[in-house]
This record gives sequence, C-alpha cells and structure tokens, in this order.
Amino acid sequence: MYRLLRGRLTFKVYVLLGIIAIIICGYVIPQYKIYSIAPVTSRSLVHTHSPRHLSKLVTVVFRQFEDFENDIAESVQSFVAAYPNIPVLVLCERKQYPPFQFSATNVTLRNVKIISLEFKLDINPVDLDPLSYVFTEYILFVPDASRVSRRVFQQMAVAATTYPTQAIAVGIGNTRVVCQQLNWAYADWTLHYSKDSSKKLCDSLQGQHALMIKTSMLRNIPKPFALPFPETLYLQTAIRNIKVQVLEGKFAAGRSILKTPASKQKASKRLRDYRTSLYKELGVKAVVKEDGRVQWYGCKRETQRCFPPVQRTPSYVLAGRNTPPCCLRNIRRTVVHVLRALLQAGARCWLETTSLLGAVMRGDLLPWVEYAEIGIHASDLTRVSWLQRGGPDNDGFVWERATKGHYYRVAYSATNRIYVLILPFTSRNGTMWPADWVLAYQRDFPERHLHPLAQIKFVGHQAPAPNDARAFLDLKLGPNAVERSDRIGAKLLYP
Repeated sequence: MYRLLRGRLTFKVYVLLGIIAIIICGYVIPQYKIYSIAPVTSRSLVHTHSPRHLSKLVTVVFRQFEDFENDIAESVQSFVAAYPNIPVLVLCERKQYPPFQFSATNVTLRNVKIISLEFKLDINPVDLDPLSYVFTEYILFVPDASRVSRRVFQQMAVAATTYPTQAIAVGIGNTRVVCQQLNWAYADWTLHYSKDSSKKLCDSLQGQHALMIKTSMLRNIPKPFALPFPETLYLQTAIRNIKVQVLEGKFAAGRSILKTPASKQKASKRLRDYRTSLYKELGVKAVVKEDGRVQWYGCKRETQRCFPPVQRTPSYVLAGRNTPPCCLRNIRRTVVHVLRALLQAGARCWLETTSLLGAVMRGDLLPWVEYAEIGIHASDLTRVSWLQRGGPDNDGFVWERATKGHYYRVAYSATNRIYVLILPFTSRNGTMWPADWVLAYQRDFPERHLHPLAQIKFVGHQAPAPNDARAFLDLKLGPNAVERSDRIGAKLLYP
C-alpha cells in the first residue's frame, strides 16, 4: 500500500482499472453466463429451483424394481450425491432381502427411508400409506437403474410448476418412450390402448421413464402405488383426465440388470401375476392393444363363466354393465356350433327372440344377453342325435335336456356353463306353440312367419330366421320392439 501511494499516477490508474475489471468479471458477467440447465422463462424460476430448493420441492420415490436383482442402491446414491438433502423413499412389498448394499454413510442417507408395505397385525395404518411420509409439493417416481441429471431434473421442476394440472415425464437412457391414449369402457369390461404419435399429452407411457406429479393429485387416487406400477397409476389418472407431458431430456441409465434368461422370466411372470390380479379386481376382461390385438383375462373353456347363476336379472345388468366380452365370445362359438349341427341334421330351426333382435339391430348378439336362443320344430328333434343322447360331443360342447320343461340347452363346456337354448315349438292349426316350457316373453305365433324361412347375418355367419323379423319381434316383445330396445337396452327384458 505504501508503494502504491508513492507510485506514479499512471501506475495508480492501472491498479484502479484492474480493480474495476475484477468487479465486473466477478459480478456482472456471471449474470449472463450460459449454464447447462434447461431454458426457463424468468430469473425467478432459476432461483426457485436451485438444488437447495429442489430438495424442499420434490420427494424421490422408487417403486419399480425386483427384490432379487436390482440397482436401487446405486440409483439412490445418484440422487443423494447430487442433492444431499432431498427426501428419498424406497417402497418394498415386504422387508427387502437381500438388503440394499448402500455405499454411502449414514449421515448421507439420513433422508432415505426404506418402507415395507407388508401387512402386519400390529402395524399402524398410517405406516402403510406412503403418502404419510411425503411432505413436499411434488413426487418424482424413478424406475430402477436410473441416474439423475441435474439439468433434466430442473427442467422437469420448471415444467411441473408451469403446467400444474399435468404430470411430467422423461425417458431413461436409450429407452424408447411410447405415448398412449387410454379408454376404459367400464360397461364393456374392456381397456383400449391406442398409440399417439404426437407425443404431446399422453394418458399413459410405455418404456422406462421418470414421472413427476403433484402430491395433491395422488391424494385423490385410491391406490397410487399399487402394482404393476406405473400401469395402475395411469389407469387411475386417465379417468381423472390427468395428462402426461413428455420432455425431450433424459436421465442416464444405471447398471444393467436382469441379464440372464432366468431372471427375465421370473420378472415377466411377476408382472403377469400383478397385472392379472389388477384386472380381476377392476373387472377387466379384455385389453385391446395398439395394434388391434386382444388380450383376454376373462373366462375360458377350462374355467367357470364370469357371472353367477341368474335369478331374474343378471348381476352385471344390476351393476350397469353388459355381458362380459369373453362370455359373449363363448356364446358366439356355441351358437355357431349348434346351428351347424342342427342344419346338418336337417332340422328346421330359426333364431328366436333375443338372438333375432340382436341380428336385426347389429348382426350380432345383444350386448347384455346371458344366452342365445334357437327355435326348432318339435317334430325334428329326433333328427338330431345329440339331442337324443346328450352329453359332451366331439368338440367339447355339452348337450343336455332341462330337468323341468321340454327344452334343451348346449353349454360351452362341462366347466364353463355359458349356453345356448334350443326351444321346441309344436305346430297346431297354423300356430306354433311352445312345447311344454315357459319363458316370460315367449308366446305362440302364426306359422306363416316360418314359411319360408329367411336368412340373416348373425355372429359372422348367415343364420335362418323368420321371414318378417320385425313383425315377429313385435309379436313376441310388444310393438316397436327394435326401437324400444335401442332406447332402453336391457330394461326391455329386465325392467
């Protein structure tokens, strides 16, 4: 300082300019420096989502992993290293074994909680609710084998606050994320998935990805953490019209896992079991994939049908649903088989009331029927050998006569009792009379409706039918039967 004060004026000026330059470089230029973070709309957002504030804004949750082989320890360490104060939850179905091999110290893991969701008699109900451990505005769901990117994480936080009614997602590594639209047809027991090439707003996503969503949204969902995850979550958010926006950035992939065929097979079986259990609980009988393929989760020939014995009104009608699609499929198979057998035997037969109504309205079964109906001349019963001897035929369909009343039915199998009714009519003085059996809507009708028989499209085939189908139905079900059925549906028969 003494030399500076006694120095020349020029030297003093240089020193002063140097001090000014240091001040400018230290305080002014950094305000315009381009950091490797996501674009933001204002300086306030940059300040709000600094690492210190992200730890108070977001809770990281790991839900997708296999207990027998995973990369959870390293994935958690990735977040802890980048954000030491961020809360992290690892949700396990039961006490984790083998235990996670964390390499960090206890101090570093002070905000990491491993929560077992296993039911115990002495457990506090609150402890089984993962949301009771969440005190932040947002939750970030991260799949196994992931590594955080500060830039992408901050980008997700900015997008989440910018679009508070949406969830925000980013892919993991090189995984291709597929945007899907989802339609849950409750009445038809069917899930429809379709691919959305725009990738802007999705109902659900396929492929490894991280998902940021508001905690308040999850509190309004019955089972936000149910397996399979996140498939179950997307089913619940889709019906609440919560869309998912996919960002361009990605988190890095972690250590490769499930490399052996045995581990892959074990993981695939678990996923199928979780999905089957979920669909059984929701009543999903068919899933239509993006390419049009149908995956069936309902009844088969080897299982019982999907609804209990009917007492006046089917249970599914009381629940506001149609016949399960697997049951409709099995009725179609049975009615095609029965019609073929009757016609090959030379029996005069035709579609009766509800089946004829379905053929007129849609060329198919009515969506709410519990069986198909076929009328037959009583005098032609002896022509059909299976009606005489009964029992299972060569294709596994079971022919049997009713214990009360002179009618027959053919079941899909000995186990699956979905069936087709064969109703004999006797001709007397130009009138067809029911042959000693009674259904609420069945009655006699003029024989002229069967001379000649017509052909009508039914379940993908041509089937014999009365020659004036509408007049025939009006006689059986009352005036304007077709129009009333179109308007009131199942109430036509089940008021």
